[in-house]
Amino acid sequence: MTRVFKFGGALMQNAEGIMKVGDIIEEYSCEPLVIVVSALGKTTNALENLLSIYLEDKNSNESQEVYFKLKQYHLKILNKLCPNSEENAKLDKLFSELWEALNTDYKDHYFAYDQIVSFGERFSSFIVTNYLMQRGINVKGIDSTEIIVTDSNFTDATVDWKTTNKTIDAKVATSLSLGYTVVIQGFIAFDHKGMYTTLGREGSDFTAAIVANILNAKEVTIWKDVPGLMNADPKRFEDTFQLKKISYHEAIELAFYGASIIHPKTIQPLKEKGIPLYVRSFYNPQNKPSLISSDSSSDEKEHKIILKDNQVLLSITSKNLDFITEENLTLIFKALSQHKIHVNMMQNSAVSFSISFNYHENKFNALLKELDDKFKIRYNIGLQLLTIRHYSDEILNKQLQGKNIFLEQKSRSTVQLLIR
Repeated sequence: MTRVFKFGGALMQNAEGIMKVGDIIEEYSCEPLVIVVSALGKTTNALENLLSIYLEDKNSNESQEVYFKLKQYHLKILNKLCPNSEENAKLDKLFSELWEALNTDYKDHYFAYDQIVSFGERFSSFIVTNYLMQRGINVKGIDSTEIIVTDSNFTDATVDWKTTNKTIDAKVATSLSLGYTVVIQGFIAFDHKGMYTTLGREGSDFTAAIVANILNAKEVTIWKDVPGLMNADPKRFEDTFQLKKISYHEAIELAFYGASIIHPKTIQPLKEKGIPLYVRSFYNPQNKPSLISSDSSSDEKEHKIILKDNQVLLSITSKNLDFITEENLTLIFKALSQHKIHVNMMQNSAVSFSISFNYHENKFNALLKELDDKFKIRYNIGLQLLTIRHYSDEILNKQLQGKNIFLEQKSRSTVQLLIR
């Protein structure tokens, strides 16, 4: 049965990282294997920045500097892995396509985002596929745009499962049956009009789950720069520990609250087919990974901490202090949907409705402009959203030392607080 491996950009930020990817793949290449790759290093951020600069000023020298820096970064890695002028020329052509796409007159920002940012995974899959070929691995690169079909909801597209099932079966399953190790891009797809779409930020995990579901894979492994699934980010919290085993249900809860190690849409396709998900250390692959499956364990009730930065608290009241009615809420949620703002926390009172979400200046300003005519708006930016699953008073008090609380919600198993 097929295994699906996903490698994130942080693991492949240089040639040495990609070489290690090759070592891992070589070890498993005697069995059916699909490799899902993200953009290298911070490429997605760089492409977002490039698009933002270019849309603001098409004649800016800064956009050219960002472009050439990104190009040299990828060419340097390719030259170290595959010192072959023919491959250099192909990657150079791909960068020329990026510059051409950047010079298109876009009417819609979200559409532009997907056409530009999708190049990150196209660059990485090209480099990884050619490197694996050079190592003698029987590998075949298949563009995700040939196999994953979505609607046209740019930046957060919905998968057309019926069509995608047929294309993955025709192209990926067939290639695996011929003995190839298949490399595909994470995060990106195509709509029915042939335009690039994306599956949401950090969507490569979801790509792996889509492929695994349709192929009825044996397992999915997400390779990480941490020992496995941790109860909190070890870069930000002390005394963290690995969760050896949790259920799909608990993983869905963690993803919903923003655990960065799991994309929110990843779990459901795996749960549907009972496919186990392993989170394994990239640097110590011999260590026991974390397992997410239908079974629960004592780790289920261990406390888990999630901290999201760059939060905004928006409090909305009627201008004449009327009640916040269903009609008001409909207007608010319609505006949030229109500007593609995902709410992380909400609280309702008789005359006020408060929400928190990730702060993006352009989206935030557009939302304020739309709501300002109808409501009185107050807001705070620069906040953090702290979520603790299976909390205790001792754990909660420790995390809140020296913090101001702006909004708080508690249930039997979860507490969420907006803090500064």
